[in-house]
Amino acid sequence: MKTKILALVAVLCLGIVSCSSKPEENLYSSPEESSEVVNPTLEAEESLDEVMKIPDSAEAMKNNFAGVPSVDEGPVISIGNTTVKAGEIAEVKVYVEGADFNWNNCGIHLTYPDVLKCVYEDNDDLFLKYEKGEASENHIGIVAMEWKKENNPPEELTAQNLGTMFFTVMFNGNEGQDGEILTLYLKVPEDAESGTVYPVDFYYLGTDMFRNAENNLSFEKYAFEHTQAGTITVE
Repeated sequence: MKTKILALVAVLCLGIVSCSSKPEENLYSSPEESSEVVNPTLEAEESLDEVMKIPDSAEAMKNNFAGVPSVDEGPVISIGNTTVKAGEIAEVKVYVEGADFNWNNCGIHLTYPDVLKCVYEDNDDLFLKYEKGEASENHIGIVAMEWKKENNPPEELTAQNLGTMFFTVMFNGNEGQDGEILTLYLKVPEDAESGTVYPVDFYYLGTDMFRNAENNLSFEKYAFEHTQAGTITVE
């Protein structure tokens, strides 16, 4: 089961985002057909880079929910605020309200300043340590992982020195409840100054989801348009 869930997570995090573009000119046209000298290999590489580029969060949201009707109410996913001392491990709690027994799977990315460090399961460098909450009581699988720098996270985040972790929770049917989904953990630097506030926020990747068994996209749209960020404050 864990292997199957991990495969899903890999798809959520690293899925190829397809883009529409104008048809390319024939890269192999003869000199008679075109006076411009082209490098087929270079143009092919540039085209591939463009296809593989991950859209910014706002762009992905706009594209994925274009034409999806808005609703007046729905699930609100939030991150709690916490206070710790320098060098301690902060609890990052993720909650949902407005979806009691009305969601069956999620795939969600969180961002944080990369001076904070993810905490892994014992003797593991792949799966993050987590504690399930009451909202995930009936789950059939949970996986939490860090999007490591060697796996090419979005430039939108690395340019801001943000780290990324993500999790997925799955159920049989709409067994997801309101309340705490799970707790993840981030270690604060030993030399962190008192009063420092580290934001912990959501990042929308095009393959992220928060769905019910009916695949109501308006329900999912509301969830991602109404996320609420949290903070870690150093005492």
